[in-house]
Amino acid sequence: MKVAIIYNEPRNTAAEDHWLRRSDPLYRPPTADFVDASEHGVVQQMQSIATALVRHGHEVSIFSADDEPRRLCTFLANEQPEVIFNCCESIMGQSRLEMNVAAMYELFGVEYTGSPAFTLGLALDKALTKSLFDARGIPTPKHQLFRGCERFEGNLRFPVIVKPVQEDASIGIDANAIVQNEDELMARVQFILNEFDQPALAEEFIDGRELNVAVIGASDGMSDHPSGMQTLPISEITFDKLPADAPRIVSYEAKWVEDSPMYHATVPVCPAQLPQQVEEDARRIALEAARAVGLRDYGRVDMRMDKNNQLFVLEANPNPDISEDAGFMRAACASGRSYDSTINEILNLASARITRDSRTFEK
Repeated sequence: MKVAIIYNEPRNTAAEDHWLRRSDPLYRPPTADFVDASEHGVVQQMQSIATALVRHGHEVSIFSADDEPRRLCTFLANEQPEVIFNCCESIMGQSRLEMNVAAMYELFGVEYTGSPAFTLGLALDKALTKSLFDARGIPTPKHQLFRGCERFEGNLRFPVIVKPVQEDASIGIDANAIVQNEDELMARVQFILNEFDQPALAEEFIDGRELNVAVIGASDGMSDHPSGMQTLPISEITFDKLPADAPRIVSYEAKWVEDSPMYHATVPVCPAQLPQQVEEDARRIALEAARAVGLRDYGRVDMRMDKNNQLFVLEANPNPDISEDAGFMRAACASGRSYDSTINEILNLASARITRDSRTFEK
């Protein structure tokens, strides 16, 4: 097939300008050439996907959707790909606009991998998603949204974790994101409001195990769940190697700063060793969460499990990292898939939606 991989170029952030430095004035990057690795991960992902698709005989073109949306329109009109492998998580440096890129594909009548535009926008709003989980009876930590002038309602038990409401990749989350009292809470809320220019989400911190349930679209009737998805082997991020005084969270450093102690102290294990009932519950809840937000083709549902084995959904991620060493692929390989076969499986799920009456357009 004629496949276009569309992604967003990374944006370097100097160490002295990084939000981590403002969160903790004593923070010192592990290397002098520190860059925002969460952005650069998308380039590695794009390259891995391109290699996998070429190996399966597809004609691949690559396009960076950067600061000029008109260029993307021109590319779509001139290139006319049969399918887009969508790796674009922001445009013009704003992650909140990623849904608009997918909507553009729809306007041009080109099928694309991953979740639809509406789901991308919904899932990026953590507070709205959690309200949806509450309405559907999907367990999620109690929370409060702060847009700027709200007072603490007093219905959350400390400790509480505070995060930007419209970011992913653990952006805005470090050791200082965990607060122990109302004064610390309001100070962290103000930091998020100032630093990220968006509301702050405060939720009860679930002290326990971190589980990731990857889901992939089912074909040929392989899933009888209304979501049309199936679960892959469950992964766990273990915290055993963290210092005793460090919060048990997957912080930004733990996820992206490869030279940091946190990165090496948070160790993924797949499949996770869980009691049978807990595993069954995690799979069921993940599929319910996937259905609630409308995940399509692939995704990941992140959970915490408390000391009583109760599960809480933190978020449903419609565009998890699918590079070769990412957690999603770790789960896929644990299911018996290879990297190449998984990438082409995702492509096939998208191409299956192409119908004979798909709209065409003039150059």
